[in-house]
Amino acid sequence: MKKQFFNLVSALTVTSLAIFNTGCKEDTIIKANIAPVADDIYSNVIGDTLTLITKTVIDDSIVTSFSSSSTPVIHGLGTVNDPLFGRSNWGIYTQFLPTANNLSIPTPDSAVLILPYYGFTWGDTLSSSAPSTQSFTVYRVTDPMSKDSIYYSKSYKNVDWNNPVSDPTSVNVLGLKYDTLKIAGSVRSPHLRIKLKASFAAELVAAAASSNNSADFLDKIKGIYIGPSDTSNGSLRTVPYFFLNGNSDYNRASIALYYSENGNTKPDSIKTAFLNFVYTDCAHFNRITRNYTGSWANNYIQSTAVSDSIILVQNEPGASLDIRIPYIKNLPNAIINKAQLVITQIKMNDESDKFTAPSRLYPVGVDANGAAYTIKDREPVESSGPLDFIDGTRRDVTLPDGTQASQYYINIPREVQKAILNKADELHLRINGTVTYPGAYRLIAGGKKHSNSMYRIRLNISYSKIN
Repeated sequence: MKKQFFNLVSALTVTSLAIFNTGCKEDTIIKANIAPVADDIYSNVIGDTLTLITKTVIDDSIVTSFSSSSTPVIHGLGTVNDPLFGRSNWGIYTQFLPTANNLSIPTPDSAVLILPYYGFTWGDTLSSSAPSTQSFTVYRVTDPMSKDSIYYSKSYKNVDWNNPVSDPTSVNVLGLKYDTLKIAGSVRSPHLRIKLKASFAAELVAAAASSNNSADFLDKIKGIYIGPSDTSNGSLRTVPYFFLNGNSDYNRASIALYYSENGNTKPDSIKTAFLNFVYTDCAHFNRITRNYTGSWANNYIQSTAVSDSIILVQNEPGASLDIRIPYIKNLPNAIINKAQLVITQIKMNDESDKFTAPSRLYPVGVDANGAAYTIKDREPVESSGPLDFIDGTRRDVTLPDGTQASQYYINIPREVQKAILNKADELHLRINGTVTYPGAYRLIAGGKKHSNSMYRIRLNISYSKIN
């Protein structure tokens, strides 16, 4: 069996062709300086017979309603106006339940929505001139929501927009992580507080008192929507993330009802009743919308070129890298030892130090009908081992010209092997950011047609030929 190594690149320069024709061994997956010197080790370059087609597409199929006892339910809230990627808005649909059936409490003096801060804010958190204050409003949801339904970032439930249940509340989102609120005699973890209207508080109390079970309460109070008050504000540049499923008061999403008994209104005598987010019973999802109209990024999203020199990626929903590898069946009948996509960030005065790149990229396959599927390298999905093997984590690197950039290595040998064995006409992949913070991060990278090979996406493959 002869071992052969080849490097798939998006284009060949005259220099590399000249080197190849003179028989020099170029670096591939295994560096030339550590590869054994033997007659049965060869280096080959596949050019036009196996190319890469790279495009930017919009992928908005992310599920944002997942709940688990072991995984934080994380939702963004606010508006970001990116100078290159346009405007993005985050809103939260959720439900709350009383702590007991037929819960009876006096009419509350006040009611406050509590959203615990997760400790992460994305966007321009560096510029002193960037506004740090955003305004949020709470509305009543008028459509039923079910914990057993799947909701996506593009899902929508009707809301009573004409009768908000809170006034617009301004919040210093960059100051959330420094909050040390003292409530009911104790210092509480950082959280967002939005005061609700007295009329809605009275409705909550009445519904709690008259409900025999959770379904009964949720039939009366179907849920709430929290959203940015001014989505058209062009100066907003940060979005904070909150978590819903904590395990104690002020550490989980809730509505706090504050009331006094027997006319005693001293601060130390104020009592609190909670309506809590309960992950086993409450529906929720993060609605995220993008508006690329007039933005620089829209030029590539709407591009009609077969393959583009610039590619864009955001955490879903949003811009995704679409890769097609035609003629995959033209690869030799061989054992694929390694197949690695290399994606390199391009910095072009795009404020990428403020609007940071994804911490990880993740590949899925795309079938002939356009549906996503799990690639072979991710199996078995029950194990984290395949995910570690695929890698895709961001590395900060220094490029040959001295530029600092992010670079990603994505390993897909089993998927390439499958395509060869199945004699597939093409291998079609979609590369997204991770789903930890839906809608955050953005990456500008070199596509197949980029003029500078230092930034050009490439696929490095090593194989052992089967005689």
